[in-house]
Amino acid sequence: MYQVLGLAFDGCQASGLTSPFDVFNVINTIWKQQRGEATDLYSCRLVSLTGETVTCSNGMKIQVDSSLRDASQADLIVVPGIHHSDTKSLIKNIEKLDKESNWLLTRMQQGTAIAANCSGVFLLAESGSLAGKEATTAWWLSGLFRSRYPKIKHRFDLLLVKDKGTYCTGSMTANLSVILEIVEQQVGRQLAQNAARTMLIDASQSYASPYLFIQEQTAHQDSLILTVESQLQRDISQKLNMEELAKIHSVSSRTLSRRFKKANGMSLSDYHQRTRLEQTKLLLETTNLSIEQIVERVGYSSQSSLRRLFNKELGISPSNYRKQLRSK
Repeated sequence: MYQVLGLAFDGCQASGLTSPFDVFNVINTIWKQQRGEATDLYSCRLVSLTGETVTCSNGMKIQVDSSLRDASQADLIVVPGIHHSDTKSLIKNIEKLDKESNWLLTRMQQGTAIAANCSGVFLLAESGSLAGKEATTAWWLSGLFRSRYPKIKHRFDLLLVKDKGTYCTGSMTANLSVILEIVEQQVGRQLAQNAARTMLIDASQSYASPYLFIQEQTAHQDSLILTVESQLQRDISQKLNMEELAKIHSVSSRTLSRRFKKANGMSLSDYHQRTRLEQTKLLLETTNLSIEQIVERVGYSSQSSLRRLFNKELGISPSNYRKQLRSK
């Protein structure tokens, strides 16, 4: 039987614990059904600093099984995200969890695998245990992560990074996928695939690149341009009409063009094209939509125009882009 510990603390994101535990529960059910086993394959327990009940960021109270001091040995420790309103509050919350961070370091040194999700990766980074390793975190925290932990090889383009016993994920979907990957390594691919089919988990998405362009372009504080960007992303299939867009936002076309270029370092038309390209990449990576369906959804004039753009920007056709990703 494999032992799994979930690290709970006040302000943690409940789903970072409950969702992985749900996956393990499904794994146990399938295991017993297929093998006729009477006992579970995975034993999951919750631990906290003192062993007392913790309050998650959504107000849910979770009763734990033991304190960190009394926690049993484990094959895997699951670390949830840390709720925060901004980067300052995240750093403040991390500093309050120094004992939890040191405990994780000790367990890592003992050879325990650790799977940390989103902002929870900061707990591992804070202890120094990720120095020299590759890691990822939530895409909107990339800048803070790089500046605070320069010795870590930050893979901002990936949703899941594995390196010497650590699993860092940058999204909830990747958090579920990494559990299935760990199960596959420990028990076999068939059981992991059966669980993925049962829970409809798509474990194929590993790249965060479709989200990064949007992150980079919203670093400014121009409220008008932020609103325009949101509209362009929401109405991505619509043709760009500068005069109509300016009229909607009660400015002249010249003013809109000037402020957009100042905020983003590129023209509205270039931004619109980049947004469409990134949305296309996202759909190719995460769906089974045909190229024709993607062309219609994103708003390209034809499949040939999409192919020309892909070849120009990426040096590859849309279909080959999808094949390469899924062969990894």
